[in-house]
Amino acid sequence: MKGLSMLLAAMLFVFVIAGCSGGGNGESGSNESNKAAQQEPAQETAKEPEKQEPAAEEKKIDLGGDTIKIGVWYDDADPRLLKEKGPADEEQIKLIDEVEKKYNTKIEFVKFGDYNKYVENFTTTSLSGEPFADIVLLELFWAFPTLVNKDFIQPIDDKLDLNDPKYIDWMKKGGSFKGKQYGMTDSAPSPYGLFYNKTLVKKLGLEDPYELQQKGEWTWEKFRDFAKKATKDTNGDGKTDIFGIAGAYGKTNYFTEQMVYSNKGSVDKDAEGNIKFSLDGENAIEALQFVSDLYNKDKSIMQPVPEDASKEFVAGKGVMYGGFSWELGGLLDNMKNQELGYVFFPKGPKSDKYVSYTPFGNMFMVAKYSKHADVAAKIMDEISLHDTGRKLAQQSWQNSYPNKESLDTRKQMADSIDYISYYAIPDGGKLFENVVKDITTGKISPATAVDKVKPQFEANINKLLQDSK
Repeated sequence: MKGLSMLLAAMLFVFVIAGCSGGGNGESGSNESNKAAQQEPAQETAKEPEKQEPAAEEKKIDLGGDTIKIGVWYDDADPRLLKEKGPADEEQIKLIDEVEKKYNTKIEFVKFGDYNKYVENFTTTSLSGEPFADIVLLELFWAFPTLVNKDFIQPIDDKLDLNDPKYIDWMKKGGSFKGKQYGMTDSAPSPYGLFYNKTLVKKLGLEDPYELQQKGEWTWEKFRDFAKKATKDTNGDGKTDIFGIAGAYGKTNYFTEQMVYSNKGSVDKDAEGNIKFSLDGENAIEALQFVSDLYNKDKSIMQPVPEDASKEFVAGKGVMYGGFSWELGGLLDNMKNQELGYVFFPKGPKSDKYVSYTPFGNMFMVAKYSKHADVAAKIMDEISLHDTGRKLAQQSWQNSYPNKESLDTRKQMADSIDYISYYAIPDGGKLFENVVKDITTGKISPATAVDKVKPQFEANINKLLQDSK
């Protein structure tokens, strides 16, 4: 998790590159309606227009030269210090300069590089009265519920106009907790989807997943049929040479997560969004059974599950591979004679849309104990690229994605990402992994596998809630 989160952090935020987000229309409204009204001929019966109060001027804030610190755990967060600067870096440098002049302040990026002790450092320094940063980058599973309930970060609803279209849905969905907004980001995290070998798809005479996706027909039923047909013994020796599914980044665990959530199931939330064990819900059990059938009945998932499924995919031993979008570059480098595609995970029978789910979202949040907490959110907002960053990101995608179909999927994913939150539960990942092992290699029914971990899951949820009070 540490390695993945650090890598994601380096890719997700525009402080490092014009990252992995897209969409969003932040154009401000025009004055065309006012102009039209002014051009209308005056009516004899028109009443004298009411006098309007002049708009209140924004109160000037002078920080007296104090430094606003932004805490991260990775290198090269400050675009001003980069040896090679891209368009996004240059744009953000301008914004930082403007903010420093506007507020009479200095912006400093502070690195605390020990990821495993990052939260401990933040809470300890906060309790001392001087948090190591005024604005801190936090994993969402760190922030919610623990850091919110313990009052280490503060909501920003009254600092920003969240109705402004420049704020993306991911920020408002992933960065909110119990109806209040805490997280700030101008880009969505790297989505998780299905890479597929278009060259093999054509060779095997299969319908292209992207075409099914665009028709709204990329469903579990179609996916299962596709995977079964793609699983082949090509040389007649009685052994499968090509599997429909080579595996996934995160092995079968991440693959199964996507299936649970793509069927509107959950691990740790009830229908109202409250923290509660829910892997025994109807939708989740249906998803677990689906994965079990793929593995045990159809045998369309590579067996045994490889340690690094991407290598098997590159070698042509699988038609599909579940992975994050940031893996594209490496796959293209190693599959130069193959054409790649990229699609969402299929819709489950309980779902009506395609969504990419991730547990690895991190956002900037305001330290409650910062002496400049009241202005920190505004400063973070004003040095963020928002629409400009997303436009630059889309331009970079056009140069990196191998075809218009995969590029289109990537753009769709930028606006269709949701959050998997159960990683906040102590040992949540390990307990879920036990379920996955039981329903695949253990050949235990989903209901039995879930019942085995339910007491521990519920005990750990209770511990999380108690410890976060």
